[in-house]
Amino acid sequence: MLKQKPLFIAIEGGEGSGKSTLMIALKEALGDMVCMTREPGGSPYAELIRNAAIKNPLAKTAPAETTLCLMFAARFDNVVNLIIPSLKKGVPVVSDRFDGSSYAYQIFSQSSLLEDLFWNLRKKLSILPDLYVFIDVDPKEGLKRAHGRNQSLLKDKEYDHFDDREITFHENVRKGYFAFFDKARELGTPYIIIDANRPLDVVKRDFIAQIKAQL
Repeated sequence: MLKQKPLFIAIEGGEGSGKSTLMIALKEALGDMVCMTREPGGSPYAELIRNAAIKNPLAKTAPAETTLCLMFAARFDNVVNLIIPSLKKGVPVVSDRFDGSSYAYQIFSQSSLLEDLFWNLRKKLSILPDLYVFIDVDPKEGLKRAHGRNQSLLKDKEYDHFDDREITFHENVRKGYFAFFDKARELGTPYIIIDANRPLDVVKRDFIAQIKAQL
């Protein structure tokens, strides 16, 4: 049985952590019991912004300010047009990435000068996650998986420019997630960690069990 208040849960993780695969498994396990979304994207307009932010070849050389603002533009639209309406209907929402990714990728790993901008934009969001779930994988293993994954197995998971960054970038991303979670916890939002270095079937069972327990 679902809790009385529908929860908003954000799933975070670096490249090759298996988030997309886990989200597919969760959808198969829970069906229409939850609303599944992703970032950037989710709502129709946010999906258009997604293409500009991470799929367009020009995105790789865009300054961190541009990427950060595009991510938040998509996020505001996703929150207003998909996440909040679903929660108002009593349907829990699980998102593949949310603001933790913006902090890890654009702030901690690219430009710490934008930290004030990040937190100011975050304050403008109409709603924040009730819980973060971090899918933690060693960056080297994650990149190995990202480079070798079979694209046909992951619906709508095309290659993006983050896959092509150096290992030091991805190591910083992982550190950035933990820095963000510590700050978010101070502001009242808890997080849990799932070890994704284990076999996929084990991770799937753990992940689905954790989400079911929360819901």
